Amino acid sequence: MRRFGSERALTTFAPTYDAVGSVALGESFAVRTADCYDGQIADVGTLRPQIDMERFNRVSGPIAVDGVRASDWVRIRIESIELLGPGVMALTPGLGVLGEEVAHASTRLLEIRDGHAWLREDVGVPLRPMIGILGVATSGETVASSTPGEHGGNLDTRILEPGASLAVRAHQTGLGLAVGDLHAAMGDGELGGTGIEIGGEVVLSVERLDGYAGRWPAVLDGDGVHVLASGERLDDAVRDAFADAVDLMKQWHGLCWDDAYRLTSVVADLRVSQVVNPRRTARLSIPAQWCPTAFVEG
Repeated sequence: MRRFGSERALTTFAPTYDAVGSVALGESFAVRTADCYDGQIADVGTLRPQIDMERFNRVSGPIAVDGVRASDWVRIRIESIELLGPGVMALTPGLGVLGEEVAHASTRLLEIRDGHAWLREDVGVPLRPMIGILGVATSGETVASSTPGEHGGNLDTRILEPGASLAVRAHQTGLGLAVGDLHAAMGDGELGGTGIEIGGEVVLSVERLDGYAGRWPAVLDGDGVHVLASGERLDDAVRDAFADAVDLMKQWHGLCWDDAYRLTSVVADLRVSQVVNPRRTARLSIPAQWCPTAFVEG
């Protein structure tokens, strides 16, 4: 299996890229990533304001996928995630939805043991490994790795986990995939501005996703198709996610737009993936029974 390290990493997604290597369609490959702080926080005495934020959210890659053409939709399968602890949770004034209530910067290192991340000896959070940043080369603009968009990027959606896939449109030949910002666990919304930040190694594979015709990236899993739209305001993200879902339901069920609007309003569910990044991300989930089987995992 091809393995790519974290030594060379980026803090942007752009329309041009210099690949660290290439893989074939359908080939499994492993990518090592540092945590979102690039390994700078190794003890509780190191605080977030003290580190070099130019190294924040570095992503490993980019990796070219042979045979992928611009405008192709692809399925990026998440085959496994190996966590390399400890987990880091660093707070600083202003971070998260209640950041004004954070009086002082502080750091916790969480031991990874027995299927949990331990905040305290008697407070263990069950592990649910997930990918925070998974994206591809953009169509034109250069986007910070901390920002989500139509290229994927810092989606921070908790269901981007082993067994799921990310559906995304290729904007450039070869895709230009990069990955990072792993979490041992994270709640929907990432309300405190942090998950359990951690390094690790992910195993991925990429294949074409024929017949998919959305606008925004989507998670495909056994529960259905989950559209991920991002906007400057959460309202914008919700509107765009719902519009994409209505268009998909119109295609899949041969409905007029009005009836697709009605049906999606009845069967789909809204979740909030994150509200702490430069653009907010909404997740509109279409249950598996309403999706073509080709787009449902498992």
